[in-house]
Amino acid sequence: MKKLPAYILKNTLKSLIPAFIALVSLMVIGVCMQLLHDGLDVVRLSSLLPLLLAYCVPMVLPAAFLTAVIMTFGRLSADNELIAVRAAGIPLFSVIHPVLTAGLVLSLVVAYFQFETVPRARGAIRALRSQALKQILLDKVALSWRRQFAFPPAYVEYADFRDGKMLDVVVLEVQQDRPRMVITAASATVRGDAEQPDTVLFELNDCVVTHFDVQESAEPRTIASQTVRYFVRVAPKIEDVLASPHYLTLIPLLKDMQQLRLKMANQPRFPDPDQARKEALAKRQKLDAWLAELTKTLAANDSKLLKYSVQEPSRQQQVIARSKKSIEEKESRLRELQQQQADCVKRLDDMQGASADLEALVQLQKLQRDLLAQVDRTGKELVSLRAELAAAQKALTDASARAVDYRAQVAELQQRKEALQSQRDDVTKIVWLATGQSDMDSASIWIHKRLAQGLSVLAFALVGIPLGMLPSRRSFMVAFGMSFGVVLLIFYPFLILGEIAAEAGTVPIVPAIWAGDAVTFGIGAVLMVWVLRR
Repeated sequence: MKKLPAYILKNTLKSLIPAFIALVSLMVIGVCMQLLHDGLDVVRLSSLLPLLLAYCVPMVLPAAFLTAVIMTFGRLSADNELIAVRAAGIPLFSVIHPVLTAGLVLSLVVAYFQFETVPRARGAIRALRSQALKQILLDKVALSWRRQFAFPPAYVEYADFRDGKMLDVVVLEVQQDRPRMVITAASATVRGDAEQPDTVLFELNDCVVTHFDVQESAEPRTIASQTVRYFVRVAPKIEDVLASPHYLTLIPLLKDMQQLRLKMANQPRFPDPDQARKEALAKRQKLDAWLAELTKTLAANDSKLLKYSVQEPSRQQQVIARSKKSIEEKESRLRELQQQQADCVKRLDDMQGASADLEALVQLQKLQRDLLAQVDRTGKELVSLRAELAAAQKALTDASARAVDYRAQVAELQQRKEALQSQRDDVTKIVWLATGQSDMDSASIWIHKRLAQGLSVLAFALVGIPLGMLPSRRSFMVAFGMSFGVVLLIFYPFLILGEIAAEAGTVPIVPAIWAGDAVTFGIGAVLMVWVLRR
């Protein structure tokens, strides 16, 4: 009895190895062709071959094992060996359980690869692709006949390329579908940035830089500069990319999941977190624009409040103090002049008579006229000073009234700003919650997806055994076609559609991701019962 399971396993492995080698070779060649098409050079690609193999193993091992199982049991059925086993009174379970055990072991192997080697391979490939994209940009500068390229939000255009320099360069940077900055330069050189593999550095010479505020009322600001160093990001920041659940191995993924669970504990959930985040970001953008406009208005009113509550009263009080002092001086001077005029009139009265000195009389009359003129001038000056004092007092009163108005306006604007800021904080919290929920769902989806892909080997074994017993031929192509029918028409459609539904939030994660395994197991169980009862 022990020889029979060993015999079954031996035949299964003999079929598994060529199927596995063929499928791995096809997939590695396909991935290599795609990477070469994306711009990865052969030297970098050769260093990736071990990782590419590790990346492809869990992808092809389930299909290869399914092919091997179908071939093995197809041969056993075609050679009537299964009939001999039944005739000998040996239960078919003795033939089946070695394959199911092997399927379970290979499921653990595939799960290990899915959690450990595949993320590392994907991360290394993504990092090299970022470097390749940068090299493509550097090559485009020198070789592109179009003389323009775009890595949003930056758009670059130049007239010619000579002696390693771009000539007549225009760099446009866009934010919120509006121009944020325009740089025109006589020449520019471009080179890779060793410290940041996802960026390139433009060194622009003889530049004119125009900055635009993204708000409607912004005025452009233009400055001239001899040299401008401008960084263009040509690929997503690799650290941010590798922080995604797609590139995390098992332990970091579980730690990340635990942190997300703690962060999202007792928090509300959204039916569609991505849509909620998108709507919240759009609303926050509008609130930011309103806050910016309100801040400008508030700053203008604060300036006016300062003017009418501090600056203008201080100036008018100085005018009032100066006017009062001048009025006191003028009133004192007026009294002196009036006294002198009265003395002059008395002396003139005393000099009336026949013996009066004519010359002295003329002098006194002249003095009287001068005093009258001074009295009149001082009186007019006094009237002017009193008008100035009244105007200053009125201006002080008006400034106080205006200060009260602007203080009320500032208080109202401050309340509106606080209300808008509160709304923005609420929207920011929604963004935070939706992002956290999306990250947690994404991490959960990837954990279940990797486990589901690992367990698919056992599911395929359960399907492959009865499928192998059905055909009367043991052709490799028949087994290959049947295995790919199961993989491409049953398992992966359910897995892909389930992942889409789980990401959209229309179906819970567990049933969505495990639907492919459940359907495959169900089909395998039905076929197995039918075959065993024949």
